[in-house]
Amino acid sequence: MKEFIVLGVAGAAFVAAAADGAGVRKALAPYIDRLEIPGYVSVLIDGDREEWVVEGWSDVAKRTPMAKDSLFRICSQTKGVVGAAAAKLAVEGRLDLDAPVSRFLPEFARLERIASETNGVKTIVPVRNVLTVRNCLSHTGGFPFETAVSHSLGWAGAPLRVAAASGAATPLLFEPGTSWKYSNAGIDVAGAVIEVVTGERIEDHLRRVFFEPLGMKDTTFHPTAEQLKRLVSIYYVGTNSACVLQTKYRPFAGPYDSPDRWPSCGAGLFSTPHDLLEFYRMLAFGGVSRDGRRILPEKAITDYLAVKQTPSGIGTSYSFGMFVKGDWFGHDGALKTAALLNPKRHAVWLWMMQCNYRTNLNRWHQYNVWLPVVNRFFAQETGKGSNGQTP
Repeated sequence: MKEFIVLGVAGAAFVAAAADGAGVRKALAPYIDRLEIPGYVSVLIDGDREEWVVEGWSDVAKRTPMAKDSLFRICSQTKGVVGAAAAKLAVEGRLDLDAPVSRFLPEFARLERIASETNGVKTIVPVRNVLTVRNCLSHTGGFPFETAVSHSLGWAGAPLRVAAASGAATPLLFEPGTSWKYSNAGIDVAGAVIEVVTGERIEDHLRRVFFEPLGMKDTTFHPTAEQLKRLVSIYYVGTNSACVLQTKYRPFAGPYDSPDRWPSCGAGLFSTPHDLLEFYRMLAFGGVSRDGRRILPEKAITDYLAVKQTPSGIGTSYSFGMFVKGDWFGHDGALKTAALLNPKRHAVWLWMMQCNYRTNLNRWHQYNVWLPVVNRFFAQETGKGSNGQTP
C-alpha cells in the first residue's frame, strides 16, 4: 500500500497509510501533536480488508519518521513465536507436551519449591508433581518471572541452556500444574527443550520454520548494524505529559549487536511491523502465508495456540505463549507492542510503539482511545472469510 508524508498541526511528521476508514489517525492525533505518543503503528485486518496507520517519530530528536520497517524490541511477543514452534512440533509428533522436562534437560530431575516463608526465612521441600513441557509453555510450572541469572545479566545475558539451567536451580513457587505465574523463565526452559528435540539452536529453528518462509527478514535475536539504524527509541510516557527519552532499559540491555547477547525465548526478539504482521496474519489464516503456502499445521492453532491450555481449576486463559480471549488470542510486549488475532474471522489487530509506563498494556490511557476505534472497524461490513465478530 502506498505511503505518503503529511505535516501535522504541531509540525510533527506523519507517515500514514492512505486508507484509514477506522479513524485511528483522527482519534490519536491529539496525542501525537502533544508528543504524548512519540510514534506508533496500527494495523487492522478483517478478511480481505487491511488498514495501516503509521504515525509520528521513531526518534523524536532526530525527526526520524516511524515506518513499516522500523525495528522494535517486541519483548514478550517472543513467547508466542516460541509457543507456535512448540505447537508445530507437537502436531508433527516430535514433541510430547506432557513429557517430563527432565527427559530433555536432565538438570530438572530433582526440583524444589518454597513451602512457606516466615520472617524472610524460606522452607524448601522437594517437588512432588512432574514438571512438563506444557507447564513451561503455559506458565503453570511454578517458576518466578525471572531467575537470579536473568535478573542480574538481563533477559539476553546468558546462553539459553544456562538460562534454562538457572530455572532448575531456582526453588519453584508452587507445585507444577497447580497455579499460574507469568514467567520468562518457563518459556526459556521450553526453548531449551525445542533445541534438544530439533538439534538446532533456537534462533536457527525459528528462522527456518517461520522467518525465512514468511519473508521476516528483520526478525532476529541478533540485529545487524544496518537493522539497528532503524531501531525505535524508547520513551517514558506519563499521563498528559510529553514523552521523555529513556536511554537505558535494564531487562533489554545493550549493546544489541554484542557477541555476548543470547536468545531469550521469553522476551528477546526484535522485529518490524511488516514482519510481525506476516506472522500473525499466518496464524489468523489457519497457518497459511499470504502467498498460499502452508507454514504451520492448522491443528497447531486449533488444538494448542487458540485454546486454553491451563488446567480447568486455573482461571487464567493461556495457551502456549499466548493469552486467549474467546475466539481471539495473542500477546503484548513490555514496551507496548501488542496483537490479537481471530482465525474464525481471519482478523488481526496489531499495535506497535516503544514506550515504558508504570502500568501494563491494558492500562495505558491512549489504548482506551484506540480500542473503540478498532471495535468500530470490526463492526463495519466484513471482509471475505469474516464472521462478523468483534474483539
